[in-house]
Amino acid sequence: MLSPMEPKHHIVITSPELNSPAEAQWISTLLSLGIGRVHIRKPHATAEELIPLLEAIPQPLRHRCILSQHDDLVRRYRLGGLHLSVRSWQALNQRPDLEIGQTVSVSCHSAEELAQLPFLPDYAYLSPVAASQSKPGYGGNVWSFSELQKICAQAPCPLVALGGIHPANAHQFLQLGFLAVASLGYWQGLKIHELDGAVQRMCQPRILLCGGVDPTSEAGVTADVRYAERLGAQCYTITTAVTYQNAQKFSGFMEMTDEQIKSQLAVLEEQAAPDVVKIGLITSLQQLNVICHHVRKCYPHSLIVWDPILRTSSGYDILADVDVIALQEAAASVDILLPNGYERKQILGEFTPEKAARRWQTTIICKGELQTADAIIDRAYHPDGFISESLYPPIGQDRHGTGCLYGTTLAFELANGSHLQFAMSAAQRAVAHYRNHQALPRKSRKAPLGHRMFITHASSTEEVLRQTEAVLSRGRADIVQLRMKDASKSLMLATAREIQVLCRNYGVPLLINDHVDVAHIIGADGVHLGKEDMSPTLARELLGDAALIGRTCNSQTDLQAALREPIDYVGVGPYRFTQTKQRLAPILGIEGYRQLHLGEYPLPAYAIGGIRPDEAPLFDALGIYGIAMSGALIREVCGEYSSLFTSNSK
Repeated sequence: MLSPMEPKHHIVITSPELNSPAEAQWISTLLSLGIGRVHIRKPHATAEELIPLLEAIPQPLRHRCILSQHDDLVRRYRLGGLHLSVRSWQALNQRPDLEIGQTVSVSCHSAEELAQLPFLPDYAYLSPVAASQSKPGYGGNVWSFSELQKICAQAPCPLVALGGIHPANAHQFLQLGFLAVASLGYWQGLKIHELDGAVQRMCQPRILLCGGVDPTSEAGVTADVRYAERLGAQCYTITTAVTYQNAQKFSGFMEMTDEQIKSQLAVLEEQAAPDVVKIGLITSLQQLNVICHHVRKCYPHSLIVWDPILRTSSGYDILADVDVIALQEAAASVDILLPNGYERKQILGEFTPEKAARRWQTTIICKGELQTADAIIDRAYHPDGFISESLYPPIGQDRHGTGCLYGTTLAFELANGSHLQFAMSAAQRAVAHYRNHQALPRKSRKAPLGHRMFITHASSTEEVLRQTEAVLSRGRADIVQLRMKDASKSLMLATAREIQVLCRNYGVPLLINDHVDVAHIIGADGVHLGKEDMSPTLARELLGDAALIGRTCNSQTDLQAALREPIDYVGVGPYRFTQTKQRLAPILGIEGYRQLHLGEYPLPAYAIGGIRPDEAPLFDALGIYGIAMSGALIREVCGEYSSLFTSNSK
């Protein structure tokens, strides 16, 4: 069965036509970016026609691929599961026999069809839930939201919403009780390099952060937002109080009234529903009640996490007059409770964590419940009696805001679909980094590809920096490639470190030509590889998924071969004769580029080789993604900065 906690509750359905060899990379990219599953739907393709596509998908990703029909291929390639159309499942009287762990899903278009299923599938598509983007006139007001919610609650198996799903409404359907959402039209026509942004728009976790404002921004909602956005979340906030505190003392607070909190909540109703609501500092249990009541009413499927702050680290009592019974009733109103040692004693009273979790139907995470010389152990007590643990070495010193960081990291991971134990580990790791004054973990994302690439052409560090400074200061390039073909490794490394600082000052990505080891050492944004350089596959293993990797191509054969490699763009040329290359491939000219149809190529393509800046419109007209310039751009800039350059820049 598709787990409700699988990362990203999103299924992408492929177009029905068999496309170019790039489709396997398109599918692999989606899965690598975090999409839960890709449904390969090719209704007119034979098994033989599907085999090349399936074999081109990396083995580690195939378990997240679902195939329509063709159960023999599902078994043969160990895919994630089989999907059956209405006509297909109506012809069966029992569940198809697949391997353990492989799912069976079906399509349905009504509650009546759901009731007629001859076997229990792992999940079923229900469609159309909204007006379709890929089928004009299909779908619309078939069901109201209340009807869909009722169907989800009464269905014999988990349901997946299909039809008209896009970023603006995906979360809405998840909130109605659907296990996941599936979409087709939103993804049609997107090229590989456009998928990262599309996934972010469709799948970005949403968190509602409630708590006090800390003047230092080291704790409270301002710190929470900073942490969560660093990880990739979209954040909403509710202010419960303005506090008077710093890292050394807590002097007091000015609380928000119930009406002020209700007003803040009311204006958020028009926003997409949050996946997780994290509550920090409250000045009264009434504030907690107001927030929880609103969330349960407006966002019934949102998870509520409460990090109770009963006493500050400096000894200031926040909820001094609240009795244990009231605290326990409050704990029973949330889904996850995050007490420290003092808070456990005050809230649990005579109950053990196991008994309290069962009695209140609340998961209780006891932070630092056990500590040894080697580890700090957090324990989560679940309502069903299960206990999960997470541990981390006791490094660093306690700092102001560690509790906020723990709760926010946990909330983000849960909103992102992670299992609770993984979320606890991530929270511990973030706190350990913070305590040890290390950089906090952040979402690993590729740098954006610019449309105008500058390739350096100089033999000294000083000259490379002068070239690059002149080009960037005039806004002539939005991505830089450091190329020093004859330089020693030490000179290349020294230059790379210097130019990286310059590129970061201008906010442009830096690529290293050929030298993957140098790119790895300095943490460059990526590499460009020629035909005789390291294989892109090995470079990807060394540099990771976030690195930009480019490949030189000179022909249609090269372009087709590149689609089977883990790269992000291609450099295609040469356009004309250039002095910057010692060994030139055959000249393409503008007609050569036209014959390659690069505007239809799935990956961004840069035209390269003797291109002048004023020729950019020629390539734009062909639909080519960008141009890469070197000598011609340097000579143009030298005209404006003649005093900066020596003869080796020609």
